[in-house]
Amino acid sequence: MALNWGDLVKDAGEAGSFDALPDGDYDLKVIDASAAISGSGKQMYKIKAEVQTGAYAKRLVWDNLVISPDSSTALGFFFRKMKALGLPQEFFQTSPTNDQIVSALRNRPFRGTLGKKTFNGTVSNEIKVYHAVGSTTPSFTPAAAAPVYAAPPAPAPAPAPAPAPAPAPAPVYAAPAAAVAPAPAVESPWLAQADVNVTNAPPAPPF
Repeated sequence: MALNWGDLVKDAGEAGSFDALPDGDYDLKVIDASAAISGSGKQMYKIKAEVQTGAYAKRLVWDNLVISPDSSTALGFFFRKMKALGLPQEFFQTSPTNDQIVSALRNRPFRGTLGKKTFNGTVSNEIKVYHAVGSTTPSFTPAAAAPVYAAPPAPAPAPAPAPAPAPAPAPVYAAPAAAVAPAPAVESPWLAQADVNVTNAPPAPPF
């Protein structure tokens, strides 16, 4: 069967390139994983991830997830990366075998922040930051503490209404003084006697 090399090259697109991808965030999926021993004798898990979206879809990146029992910081990085890949610490507390870990890693989607590294004069990509799907917080570095904002001051309470003036006391009306009846006139006994005397006096003699 004759091959149309032009169409094949076109279909391969960016996937046929081995140049390092530009730095940035990419939607990735683990398409293969394996257990291995590092050059320093440490257990590690090698993953091959494929870009899922955008102009660089189908491009591949690789990473080695190394277990370093002698470094708590390195162990923290390892478990945070695994958590972003969907394998939290609860998974490892079940004491999984290497085969179980490798099987669990395959087909895991995640987001990765890609950077570049140079080895023996060759520039290649490395996954600098792992993100859980749907998250933009780096999985292997502590999330920055949220800034603490002082609560806005409470609005000043409305001034209390001025107390209503006390009602004026009801006027006290004194009962009108009872009319004092005039004392009955007392006839002077002298006047009465005079009247009697005048009345009973004999008529004056004629001149």
